[in-house]
Amino acid sequence: MTGHRSAVPLGDFRVREVIRVRFNEIDGQNIVFNGNYLVYADIGVTEYFRALGEGQPGPYFHQYGTDIRETHCEIDYHAPARLDELITIAARISRFGRTSFTLHCGIFRDEERLTDIEISYAHVDSDSGQPTPLPGTFIAEVRRFEMRTPLQD
Repeated sequence: MTGHRSAVPLGDFRVREVIRVRFNEIDGQNIVFNGNYLVYADIGVTEYFRALGEGQPGPYFHQYGTDIRETHCEIDYHAPARLDELITIAARISRFGRTSFTLHCGIFRDEERLTDIEISYAHVDSDSGQPTPLPGTFIAEVRRFEMRTPLQD
């Protein structure tokens, strides 16, 4: 799956947020500490749902009486980011399952790919916590929004 993630150019991400690498994000090697890329991915998730009309996925899914839970994450590191550099956090939904979806965050310095992160989310009933099918309106909204059509399992 790594090759598929890395093949998506920055131009294919509709959601992009530029941030500056801060001192507290670097490690003893003067590069961004690897765990901070998950914080960057969380910014990407927030900005993605802001672009869909909500600043967080929780309020978005509450309209359906559901919520999402992170179930899996994969990170590919390609090149390091350094203190004070401007980096772009890019986000897109790359895949739908029946009761889940995957969000792909690419981290870039200009056009250079630094990191690819894929986060899988289970869609669950808010009361029972059990997996429940993704709403068709959510899938349709994302398909209209995305430049690159998400895969469907």
